[in-house]
Amino acid sequence: MKRLTSDRNVYEMGVVELAHNSCYRGEDGSARYRDYDIDINARALARKLLKDYADNGYEFLDDDDFDGWMADFLYDGMDSLEGLIALFYRNLWAMADLRERLKYYEDLEEQGKLLKLPAAMGDEIFFIFMDCPKDYKEEYCRDHKGSCENCHHRVPEIVSKDFQMSDIPNMDKIFATREEAEAALKEMEKNGGK
Repeated sequence: MKRLTSDRNVYEMGVVELAHNSCYRGEDGSARYRDYDIDINARALARKLLKDYADNGYEFLDDDDFDGWMADFLYDGMDSLEGLIALFYRNLWAMADLRERLKYYEDLEEQGKLLKLPAAMGDEIFFIFMDCPKDYKEEYCRDHKGSCENCHHRVPEIVSKDFQMSDIPNMDKIFATREEAEAALKEMEKNGGK
């Protein structure tokens, strides 16, 4: 999948790339907005918009007071300039948060550190069971045909289990459906059990 987040200079970005990166977290943790002409704290931008367009002479004691007013203005919805500016401000910091979260996962993926599990915890999975590894012997010998003495001579069979990482003897042979497992088993039998 193509990466959406970028740390490149805005002048090196195309329109779509900048759209995905126009809101970000600054070094101080604040939400920021940028385009080709501006790079500004989201709160400062919202204050400027209120001053330039709402022109009601709002005075804010501090950032917390400003944020409180923005929350109140959201109740106006799109019926007032203040409501529109509050909505815009909320979207700026929300987009900055989302961009940083996405960037974190894209960085992990690039570093080969993003683990994609074949199933969610608790999902039923299917795998082809051919042998009883020591750690699984007791459990599977109780649940399946055969006994510990003849585990190594067992024919391949399909086993279904609720997904737990420790339950997977071979990550290469996991199937989401019984049909996929049966098709793989047929292919293995066709190739002499391999």
